[in-house]
Amino acid sequence: MPRYALPVPTIAILLAAPLFAAPVPPAPKGDDPVVPSAAKLLQNRKVQKELKMTAEQRIVVLDGLADLDEEYEKKFEQLSRAPNPAEDAYDKLDKERKQGVDRLLTEVATKSLTSAQRKRLAQLDRRVQGIGAFNDPRVQSVLQLTDAQKKKIAELVERQKSELTRYFDNLGNEDDMKRKSDLLEFRKDMLKQMEGVLTADQKTGWAVLLGEAATGFVPDELWIKMEDEMDLPLPGIAK
Repeated sequence: MPRYALPVPTIAILLAAPLFAAPVPPAPKGDDPVVPSAAKLLQNRKVQKELKMTAEQRIVVLDGLADLDEEYEKKFEQLSRAPNPAEDAYDKLDKERKQGVDRLLTEVATKSLTSAQRKRLAQLDRRVQGIGAFNDPRVQSVLQLTDAQKKKIAELVERQKSELTRYFDNLGNEDDMKRKSDLLEFRKDMLKQMEGVLTADQKTGWAVLLGEAATGFVPDELWIKMEDEMDLPLPGIAK
């Protein structure tokens, strides 16, 4: 199951107050680039509302996804009528569509969102990714993690990946609801253990990177939903 790296907002935010005793890396010019994990969130209607996207911004996403759907359906129909399609033809078509969706959402995030919206999108993405956000070298740099901290967090991230994979591999059983509840409890425990590795100043810095809590959706639930949909076609705006 693919995973993706996570974004951070402009480091200058952290320079506004002396969070750490050690020197903080210089702030990059302009916004940090929008990475796929954050851009993918734009397909979710509740995230759009959380960002307070305008009707014009939202229609760009809707129309763009609709255009990609039409193109995909056209090519799929042509392929289904071909006498001897290549064995991997459908896989290539799916891959092409997913790449198109990634480009669309990244372009919307980069060109249509305001700087404040991009900053908030990055914060929401970290909340959705949870401990996985610490895979981002920029998060590690901002918090100035030690090698020992990075090693410990990498172990926790890997444990969470394994637990998530095990959850998906066993879907379809009568105890799915309990297993989902157990998975979310496991995720919370990983976050708690991660916070135990951080210093007081690093915890403060992490809180800044997270921003205010989301009000329109539950990050834990969206985390599972996004992971579940990673290998599925995107039908449009998710609820």
